[in-house]
Amino acid sequence: MEKMYFNQLMADYNSIRPFSEEAYRAVFQKLLFRRLPKNFVLKKSNKSDDRSRYICEGYVGMFHYSEENENRLVLLYGPTDTVFDEQSFRKKIPSSFSLKTLSPTILFEFPIEAEQALLVQNPEFAFLALEVAHRINYRNFEQSIIKAKKFETGFPMLLKRFPGIDQILKNRELADYFGVSLSTVERYKRNYYKSQPDEKA
Repeated sequence: MEKMYFNQLMADYNSIRPFSEEAYRAVFQKLLFRRLPKNFVLKKSNKSDDRSRYICEGYVGMFHYSEENENRLVLLYGPTDTVFDEQSFRKKIPSSFSLKTLSPTILFEFPIEAEQALLVQNPEFAFLALEVAHRINYRNFEQSIIKAKKFETGFPMLLKRFPGIDQILKNRELADYFGVSLSTVERYKRNYYKSQPDEKA
């Protein structure tokens, strides 16, 4: 089972910059395979993040803690996304962000020490790391565009980007994500689902 998910990761990354299966053996030895339940905290607020994570299945949310709004959903991650608290990870300092699974999730963890050792031993992977960083930035930019839309426009875009996420997120989390009132989310979702074709028909 673990090998199947590693092959999935390898195929995904090879679509960005191809490497041989033999080259990936060094990567595989440093990855931590994890099968996690819903609501599992990957990184707490006011703690530092010391690893990146590649999602094979499931969804993860990044939350921002503040006194006004204890845990506000700010970013979503799904299959093939790389998850880490960038500010904390790069600077090795605590931050006010936390990471939590939103559904049962399967992922690989890559501790920062292992990443650094891999790049020393296999410097050719630095090019892949750069391409993956570009993809992370682009996907975060895509989300910033979705979040900036009015809810009635952004919600369908979010469903297209993260299929089934509407069955996972609470209305309060959607409201926080889009920066709208809870009543706006509830009202629009009722109208949205009424307008959808009945799949059973």
